[in-house]
Amino acid sequence: MGSREIRLDELVGRVVRSAAGRPIGRIEDVRARPDGDDYVVHEILIRDLGRMPQILRLAAQLPTLRALGLLRHPRLRAVPWSWLDLTDPERPRFKHAVPNQEP
Repeated sequence: MGSREIRLDELVGRVVRSAAGRPIGRIEDVRARPDGDDYVVHEILIRDLGRMPQILRLAAQLPTLRALGLLRHPRLRAVPWSWLDLTDPERPRFKHAVPNQEP
């Protein structure tokens, strides 16, 4: 594996920290584009930390609650891949301060 390659299963579920070390969220997934025979990641999707997103994700599997529209989906934030420092894939962190991305 080259120095620029990181296994996706090593990242999903990891807590991403700010440049100052504060927990920001958990890596949920990535968005990638085809590049020849490979794929190149251009964004990561980060889910907010805490129990409520986990509870809502589980409750969203109940057909009755889904049909009634009673659930709001936990927020995922798309963050450019280049913002991350992945020198230690077990402890991903932002390279610099991240601007607030509230809608």
